[in-house]
Amino acid sequence: MDDARPIALGEAVSAAQRNLPSAVQARGALRTASAQRRSALGAFMPSLNMNMGTGFTEGAIFFQGNLVPLTGNPWNYSNGLSSQLELFDGGRRLYELRRTGAALDAADVALVANKFDIALQVKQQYYAVLAARETESAARAQLEQAEAQLQASVARVGAGAATKSDSLRSIIQVGNAQLAILTAENDLRVANAALTRLVGSDVQVTALPSDTTTLPDEAALPSVEDLERLAMRGPAVEAAQANVTAARATRRSARTQYMPTISMSFNYGLNAASQAFASNNLLLFGERAATRQTYNFNLSFPLFNGFNREAQQVTASVAVENAESAARDAQLAARQTLTQQLRALQTAAARVQVQLASIAAAEEDLRVQQQRYQLGASTVLDLLTSQTQLNAARTALIQARLDARVAKAQLEALLGQELP
Repeated sequence: MDDARPIALGEAVSAAQRNLPSAVQARGALRTASAQRRSALGAFMPSLNMNMGTGFTEGAIFFQGNLVPLTGNPWNYSNGLSSQLELFDGGRRLYELRRTGAALDAADVALVANKFDIALQVKQQYYAVLAARETESAARAQLEQAEAQLQASVARVGAGAATKSDSLRSIIQVGNAQLAILTAENDLRVANAALTRLVGSDVQVTALPSDTTTLPDEAALPSVEDLERLAMRGPAVEAAQANVTAARATRRSARTQYMPTISMSFNYGLNAASQAFASNNLLLFGERAATRQTYNFNLSFPLFNGFNREAQQVTASVAVENAESAARDAQLAARQTLTQQLRALQTAAARVQVQLASIAAAEEDLRVQQQRYQLGASTVLDLLTSQTQLNAARTALIQARLDARVAKAQLEALLGQELP
């Protein structure tokens, strides 16, 4: 479209990876997993709390029937410092550390997978724009041929060498070509709108015309063995393996509930009184103040909690089995997708070559039929058949190019890396 800003494929992918909601959510999930990892590390450190307060008391009380004014210092101060540390928990914190580490790895891999998933979406829509533009060009070429045929038919009808049906059929061909142009222009507008949404642009964008000539080079791809090794290390497989690691750590953590917990705590307290408010008495240490230090060691061992531990064990074991099953399926799915998309790429590349030859043959056949029609050696039906075959070959070539580009994009999303 003339009013759409051309944008390179790499720029479109980068913009979508910044702006799409799924990308924002993936980055947020990584930040959350990183915070949970720090929290798991912090569980090995002692907690530390501090408190301070002050109060003012004045007035009188009844004593033996008389109202007696209160005596003493009206200002009271209290300060405190406390700390607690778990010395032994059966390994729960260690397994939680492993779980959060696996969850962080999974979030990191999920971010990579999200980037390539977004790249796949953008590439598919980008290639749809290219296909729509190629279709429009083919429709305009079809219109030029139909208009030339109409002129020839009108001339032959005027000369009495053909019937009026020839010119009528040619008029229908012109109308069909005009309709094809309108359809292609509408498809291009729709494709541009979808690409603009993916990119997150306030201004409508479209694919660069120069990218139309870019096609995957099958010979530059790695070998099938290398591709399979890359697929087994792809984002989907690695994310599934990380989920298995996290599930196993959760199961081990659930077993620690059968172990006792030993903790240590320390408390320091200060109390003081004064005739007037003094900010220095708000400190933890002061003159003429009563202080107290307490050290405690506690052991907790739950003997029975209504089978909650057993239920958590079952839940954790089921989660491990589900994660292991999903990991196996992810590997099988990666092999399936690799085989499917690699064969699709090879087939599409072969189709491109076949359709190029078909177009050359159809153009030559149309040229011959046009000459024969002008000489009266063939009918208009023969000529229209040749035009239809040429149009079909052009459409098939456009679809083959689109399929080849999409198949390569699918492979890149599976492997988690760009291919040559």
